[in-house]
Amino acid sequence: MPASFMTGSMLVVAIISINTGQMYMPRSIKVIAQIISGAYLGQQVSKQDVLQLPRLTKPILLLLLFFTLNMFVMGKIFSLFFHMDAITALLSCLPGGIMDVSLISIDMGAQSEIVATMQFIRLVGMLLILPYWIQLILARFNKQSKNPEESTEKETLKKQLPFGVMNQTKNNLLILLISSIGGILGVLSEIPVGALIFSLIFSIVLKLAKNTAPLSANIRYFAQILAGSIIGCSFTLHNMLQMGQLIFPAITLLFSYLVINFIFAFSAYRLGFLDLQSALFASSPAGATDIALIEGDFGGDMPKIAAVQICRMLYSVIVMPFLVHFFVS
Repeated sequence: MPASFMTGSMLVVAIISINTGQMYMPRSIKVIAQIISGAYLGQQVSKQDVLQLPRLTKPILLLLLFFTLNMFVMGKIFSLFFHMDAITALLSCLPGGIMDVSLISIDMGAQSEIVATMQFIRLVGMLLILPYWIQLILARFNKQSKNPEESTEKETLKKQLPFGVMNQTKNNLLILLISSIGGILGVLSEIPVGALIFSLIFSIVLKLAKNTAPLSANIRYFAQILAGSIIGCSFTLHNMLQMGQLIFPAITLLFSYLVINFIFAFSAYRLGFLDLQSALFASSPAGATDIALIEGDFGGDMPKIAAVQICRMLYSVIVMPFLVHFFVS
Protein backbone atom coordinates (compact mmCIF):
# COMPACT_ATOMS: atom_id res chain seq x y z
CA MET A 1 0.00 0.00 0.00
CA PRO A 2 1.51 3.41 -0.95
CA ALA A 3 2.50 5.52 2.07
CA SER A 4 1.41 2.54 4.18
CA PHE A 5 2.19 4.00 7.61
CA MET A 6 0.28 7.18 6.90
CA THR A 7 -2.61 5.45 5.17
CA GLY A 8 -2.86 2.73 7.84
CA SER A 9 -2.80 5.16 10.77
CA MET A 10 -5.32 7.41 9.01
CA LEU A 11 -7.72 4.52 8.39
CA VAL A 12 -7.55 3.10 11.93
CA VAL A 13 -7.91 6.48 13.64
CA ALA A 14 -10.68 7.43 11.20
CA ILE A 15 -12.63 4.24 11.96
CA ILE A 16 -12.49 4.90 15.70
CA SER A 17 -13.24 8.59 15.18
CA ILE A 18 -16.30 7.81 13.06
CA ASN A 19 -17.63 5.35 15.65
CA THR A 20 -16.87 7.37 18.80
CA GLY A 21 -16.47 10.99 17.70
CA GLN A 22 -13.86 11.34 20.45
CA MET A 23 -10.47 11.11 18.69
CA TYR A 24 -8.19 14.13 19.08
CA MET A 25 -4.63 15.04 18.11
CA PRO A 26 -3.10 18.42 19.03
CA ARG A 27 -2.82 20.41 15.81
CA SER A 28 0.64 21.56 16.90
CA ILE A 29 1.85 18.02 16.13
CA LYS A 30 1.56 18.92 12.44
CA VAL A 31 4.68 21.12 12.82
CA ILE A 32 6.75 18.09 13.80
CA ALA A 33 5.37 16.11 10.86
CA GLN A 34 6.05 19.01 8.48
CA ILE A 35 9.66 19.39 9.68
CA ILE A 36 10.39 15.69 9.24
CA SER A 37 8.70 15.66 5.84
CA GLY A 38 10.71 18.68 4.69
CA ALA A 39 13.93 17.14 6.01
CA TYR A 40 13.24 13.92 4.13
CA LEU A 41 12.31 15.63 0.85
CA GLY A 42 15.39 17.84 0.96
CA GLN A 43 17.67 14.82 1.21
CA GLN A 44 16.32 13.51 -2.11
CA VAL A 45 18.01 16.39 -3.96
CA SER A 46 21.53 15.56 -5.14
CA LYS A 47 24.25 17.59 -6.81
CA GLN A 48 23.63 15.58 -9.97
CA ASP A 49 20.01 16.75 -9.96
CA VAL A 50 21.16 20.36 -9.66
CA LEU A 51 23.71 19.95 -12.49
CA GLN A 52 20.96 18.58 -14.76
CA LEU A 53 18.70 21.60 -14.26
CA PRO A 54 20.18 24.05 -16.83
CA ARG A 55 19.70 21.53 -19.65
CA LEU A 56 16.20 20.67 -18.49
CA THR A 57 14.85 24.17 -17.92
CA LYS A 58 12.50 24.17 -20.92
CA PRO A 59 10.86 20.76 -20.37
CA ILE A 60 10.54 21.43 -16.63
CA LEU A 61 8.86 24.80 -17.20
CA LEU A 62 6.54 23.23 -19.78
CA LEU A 63 5.54 20.44 -17.40
CA LEU A 64 4.99 22.80 -14.47
CA LEU A 65 2.81 25.00 -16.70
CA PHE A 66 0.68 21.97 -17.62
CA PHE A 67 0.31 20.95 -13.97
CA THR A 68 -0.58 24.49 -12.90
CA LEU A 69 -3.24 24.87 -15.58
CA ASN A 70 -4.60 21.44 -14.73
CA MET A 71 -4.85 22.33 -11.03
CA PHE A 72 -6.92 25.45 -11.70
CA VAL A 73 -9.09 23.88 -14.42
CA MET A 74 -9.84 20.73 -12.45
CA GLY A 75 -10.21 22.70 -9.23
CA LYS A 76 -12.83 24.89 -10.89
CA ILE A 77 -14.66 21.81 -12.18
CA PHE A 78 -14.62 20.23 -8.72
CA SER A 79 -15.97 23.42 -7.16
CA LEU A 80 -18.77 23.80 -9.70
CA PHE A 81 -19.92 20.21 -10.15
CA PHE A 82 -18.80 18.31 -7.03
CA HIS A 83 -19.55 20.93 -4.37
CA MET A 84 -16.03 21.30 -2.93
CA ASP A 85 -14.81 24.52 -1.42
CA ALA A 86 -12.13 26.26 -3.50
CA ILE A 87 -9.11 25.43 -1.32
CA THR A 88 -10.06 21.75 -0.98
CA ALA A 89 -10.72 21.45 -4.71
CA LEU A 90 -7.40 23.02 -5.72
CA LEU A 91 -5.28 21.13 -3.18
CA SER A 92 -6.89 17.86 -4.27
CA CYS A 93 -5.31 18.47 -7.69
CA LEU A 94 -1.75 19.14 -6.47
CA PRO A 95 0.68 16.62 -8.03
CA GLY A 96 2.63 16.14 -4.79
CA GLY A 97 3.02 13.38 -2.22
CA ILE A 98 0.10 12.19 -0.11
CA MET A 99 1.75 13.18 3.15
CA ASP A 100 3.07 16.55 1.99
CA VAL A 101 -0.16 17.73 0.36
CA SER A 102 -2.21 16.43 3.29
CA LEU A 103 -0.09 18.42 5.73
CA ILE A 104 -0.50 21.48 3.53
CA SER A 105 -4.28 21.00 3.48
CA ILE A 106 -4.37 20.91 7.29
CA ASP A 107 -2.32 24.08 7.50
CA MET A 108 -4.47 25.93 4.95
CA GLY A 109 -7.81 25.00 6.47
CA ALA A 110 -9.01 22.70 3.70
CA GLN A 111 -11.04 19.54 4.26
CA SER A 112 -7.96 17.40 4.83
CA GLU A 113 -9.83 14.09 4.77
CA ILE A 114 -11.09 14.82 1.24
CA VAL A 115 -7.67 16.02 0.07
CA ALA A 116 -5.95 12.96 1.56
CA THR A 117 -8.48 10.59 -0.04
CA MET A 118 -8.15 12.26 -3.45
CA GLN A 119 -4.36 12.19 -3.22
CA PHE A 120 -4.42 8.53 -2.19
CA ILE A 121 -6.67 7.59 -5.12
CA ARG A 122 -4.49 9.62 -7.48
CA LEU A 123 -1.28 7.89 -6.33
CA VAL A 124 -2.70 4.37 -6.27
CA GLY A 125 -4.45 4.90 -9.59
CA MET A 126 -1.32 6.21 -11.31
CA LEU A 127 0.86 3.39 -9.97
CA LEU A 128 -1.66 0.79 -11.15
CA ILE A 129 -2.26 2.33 -14.56
CA LEU A 130 1.16 3.80 -15.38
CA PRO A 131 3.09 0.63 -16.41
CA TYR A 132 0.33 -0.46 -18.81
CA TRP A 133 -0.23 3.10 -20.05
CA ILE A 134 3.46 3.57 -20.90
CA GLN A 135 3.72 0.12 -22.47
CA LEU A 136 0.74 0.93 -24.68
CA ILE A 137 2.15 4.27 -25.84
CA LEU A 138 5.65 2.93 -26.45
CA ALA A 139 4.32 -0.07 -28.37
CA ARG A 140 2.20 2.20 -30.55
CA PHE A 141 4.48 5.20 -31.13
CA ASN A 142 8.03 4.46 -29.99
CA LYS A 143 9.74 3.16 -33.11
CA GLN A 144 13.14 4.59 -32.25
CA SER A 145 12.45 7.51 -29.98
CA LYS A 146 15.49 7.18 -27.79
CA ASN A 147 18.54 9.12 -28.87
CA PRO A 148 21.35 6.48 -29.12
CA GLU A 149 23.90 9.11 -28.09
CA GLU A 150 22.16 9.66 -24.77
CA SER A 151 23.54 7.86 -21.78
CA THR A 152 21.37 5.03 -20.52
CA GLU A 153 23.46 4.36 -17.46
CA LYS A 154 21.22 4.26 -14.38
CA GLU A 155 21.96 6.38 -11.38
CA THR A 156 23.20 4.31 -8.45
CA LEU A 157 22.04 5.66 -5.11
CA LYS A 158 24.82 5.22 -2.56
CA LYS A 159 24.12 5.87 1.04
CA GLN A 160 27.54 7.26 1.86
CA LEU A 161 28.06 8.39 5.41
CA PRO A 162 29.01 12.09 5.51
CA PHE A 163 32.50 13.16 6.61
CA GLY A 164 33.66 9.55 6.24
CA VAL A 165 33.14 8.56 9.90
CA MET A 166 29.70 9.80 11.00
CA ASN A 167 27.28 6.99 11.73
CA GLN A 168 23.66 6.96 10.65
CA THR A 169 22.33 8.12 14.01
CA LYS A 170 24.52 11.23 14.04
CA ASN A 171 23.64 11.84 10.41
CA ASN A 172 19.93 11.70 11.22
CA LEU A 173 20.34 14.02 14.22
CA LEU A 174 22.27 16.56 12.14
CA ILE A 175 19.62 16.62 9.40
CA LEU A 176 16.77 16.90 11.91
CA LEU A 177 18.57 19.63 13.86
CA ILE A 178 19.20 21.81 10.79
CA SER A 179 15.71 21.13 9.41
CA SER A 180 14.14 21.93 12.80
CA ILE A 181 15.90 25.31 12.86
CA GLY A 182 14.44 26.01 9.42
CA GLY A 183 11.03 24.72 10.49
CA ILE A 184 10.94 26.97 13.56
CA LEU A 185 11.87 29.97 11.41
CA GLY A 186 9.08 28.97 9.05
CA VAL A 187 6.56 28.90 11.90
CA LEU A 188 7.74 32.30 13.09
CA SER A 189 7.43 33.70 9.56
CA GLU A 190 3.68 32.87 9.63
CA ILE A 191 3.67 32.05 5.90
CA PRO A 192 1.46 29.17 4.73
CA VAL A 193 3.13 25.80 5.32
CA GLY A 194 6.20 27.66 6.60
CA ALA A 195 7.54 24.77 8.70
CA LEU A 196 7.54 22.42 5.71
CA ILE A 197 9.01 24.93 3.24
CA PHE A 198 11.83 26.21 5.45
CA SER A 199 12.80 22.77 6.76
CA LEU A 200 12.93 21.55 3.15
CA ILE A 201 15.17 24.47 2.08
CA PHE A 202 17.51 24.00 5.05
CA SER A 203 17.69 20.26 4.34
CA ILE A 204 18.58 20.84 0.68
CA VAL A 205 21.36 23.27 1.61
CA LEU A 206 22.77 20.77 4.11
CA LYS A 207 22.61 17.96 1.55
CA LEU A 208 24.46 19.96 -1.10
CA ALA A 209 27.04 21.32 1.36
CA LYS A 210 27.85 18.15 3.32
CA ASN A 211 26.54 15.33 1.12
CA THR A 212 24.60 13.90 4.04
CA ALA A 213 23.16 10.40 3.80
CA PRO A 214 19.38 9.94 3.40
CA LEU A 215 17.30 9.96 6.57
CA SER A 216 16.48 6.55 8.00
CA ALA A 217 13.18 5.21 6.70
CA ASN A 218 11.86 4.77 10.24
CA ILE A 219 11.89 8.55 10.76
CA ARG A 220 9.82 9.04 7.63
CA TYR A 221 7.42 6.36 8.84
CA PHE A 222 7.07 8.14 12.18
CA ALA A 223 6.10 11.37 10.39
CA GLN A 224 3.62 9.44 8.27
CA ILE A 225 1.97 8.01 11.40
CA LEU A 226 1.66 11.51 12.89
CA ALA A 227 0.20 12.96 9.70
CA GLY A 228 -2.19 10.03 9.26
CA SER A 229 -3.37 10.37 12.86
CA ILE A 230 -4.05 14.08 12.46
CA ILE A 231 -6.07 13.49 9.29
CA GLY A 232 -7.87 10.48 10.77
CA CYS A 233 -9.13 12.59 13.66
CA SER A 234 -10.88 14.88 11.19
CA PHE A 235 -13.10 12.07 9.84
CA THR A 236 -16.71 11.99 11.03
CA LEU A 237 -19.70 9.87 10.05
CA HIS A 238 -20.91 12.77 7.91
CA ASN A 239 -17.55 12.88 6.09
CA MET A 240 -17.68 9.15 5.50
CA LEU A 241 -21.08 9.37 3.87
CA GLN A 242 -19.65 12.01 1.53
CA MET A 243 -16.75 9.83 0.35
CA GLY A 244 -18.90 8.12 -2.27
CA GLN A 245 -19.12 11.50 -4.00
CA LEU A 246 -15.33 11.42 -4.63
CA ILE A 247 -15.40 8.53 -7.09
CA PHE A 248 -16.23 10.62 -10.14
CA PRO A 249 -13.90 13.55 -9.34
CA ALA A 250 -11.08 11.07 -8.67
CA ILE A 251 -11.61 9.35 -12.03
CA THR A 252 -11.78 12.75 -13.74
CA LEU A 253 -8.52 13.82 -12.09
CA LEU A 254 -6.73 10.62 -13.11
CA PHE A 255 -7.89 11.08 -16.70
CA SER A 256 -6.59 14.67 -16.75
CA TYR A 257 -3.16 13.51 -15.55
CA LEU A 258 -2.98 10.84 -18.26
CA VAL A 259 -3.84 13.47 -20.89
CA ILE A 260 -1.08 15.75 -19.57
CA ASN A 261 1.35 12.82 -19.52
CA PHE A 262 0.61 12.05 -23.18
CA ILE A 263 0.71 15.66 -24.44
CA PHE A 264 3.87 16.57 -22.53
CA ALA A 265 5.73 13.41 -23.54
CA PHE A 266 5.11 13.93 -27.24
CA SER A 267 5.84 17.66 -27.03
CA ALA A 268 9.14 17.08 -25.20
CA TYR A 269 10.07 14.32 -27.64
CA ARG A 270 9.22 16.30 -30.80
CA LEU A 271 11.09 19.34 -29.48
CA GLY A 272 14.14 17.21 -28.70
CA PHE A 273 14.08 17.78 -24.93
CA LEU A 274 13.76 14.13 -23.89
CA ASP A 275 13.31 10.73 -25.47
CA LEU A 276 9.69 9.55 -25.42
CA GLN A 277 10.16 6.94 -22.72
CA SER A 278 11.94 9.30 -20.31
CA ALA A 279 9.37 12.03 -20.98
CA LEU A 280 6.52 9.69 -20.05
CA PHE A 281 8.15 8.79 -16.74
CA ALA A 282 9.27 12.35 -15.99
CA SER A 283 5.72 13.71 -16.32
CA SER A 284 4.02 11.00 -14.26
CA PRO A 285 2.52 12.53 -11.07
CA ALA A 286 3.26 9.60 -8.79
CA GLY A 287 5.90 9.44 -6.07
CA ALA A 288 9.47 10.06 -7.26
CA THR A 289 10.68 6.89 -5.51
CA ASP A 290 7.84 4.84 -6.98
CA ILE A 291 8.60 6.17 -10.46
CA ALA A 292 12.24 5.18 -10.04
CA LEU A 293 11.22 1.62 -9.11
CA ILE A 294 8.87 1.29 -12.08
CA GLU A 295 11.33 2.91 -14.46
CA GLY A 296 13.92 0.30 -13.51
CA ASP A 297 11.87 -2.29 -15.41
CA PHE A 298 11.63 -0.15 -18.56
CA GLY A 299 14.90 1.73 -18.94
CA GLY A 300 15.27 5.46 -19.57
CA ASP A 301 17.47 8.40 -18.70
CA MET A 302 17.16 8.16 -14.91
CA PRO A 303 19.20 11.30 -13.96
CA LYS A 304 16.96 13.47 -16.17
CA ILE A 305 13.80 11.75 -14.96
CA ALA A 306 14.88 12.24 -11.34
CA ALA A 307 15.72 15.92 -11.91
CA VAL A 308 12.30 16.64 -13.46
CA GLN A 309 10.52 14.67 -10.72
CA ILE A 310 12.40 16.55 -7.98
CA CYS A 311 11.43 19.90 -9.53
CA ARG A 312 7.81 18.76 -9.81
CA MET A 313 7.84 17.76 -6.15
CA LEU A 314 9.42 21.01 -4.94
CA TYR A 315 7.11 23.12 -7.10
CA SER A 316 4.07 21.27 -5.75
CA VAL A 317 5.11 21.78 -2.13
CA ILE A 318 6.53 25.31 -2.26
CA VAL A 319 4.95 27.26 -5.13
CA MET A 320 1.51 25.75 -5.72
CA PRO A 321 0.22 26.33 -2.16
CA PHE A 322 1.10 30.03 -2.56
CA LEU A 323 -0.81 30.13 -5.86
CA VAL A 324 -3.81 28.54 -4.16
CA HIS A 325 -3.58 30.97 -1.23
CA PHE A 326 -3.21 33.96 -3.58
CA PHE A 327 -6.17 33.14 -5.83
CA VAL A 328 -8.52 31.98 -3.06
CA SER A 329 -7.86 34.77 -0.55
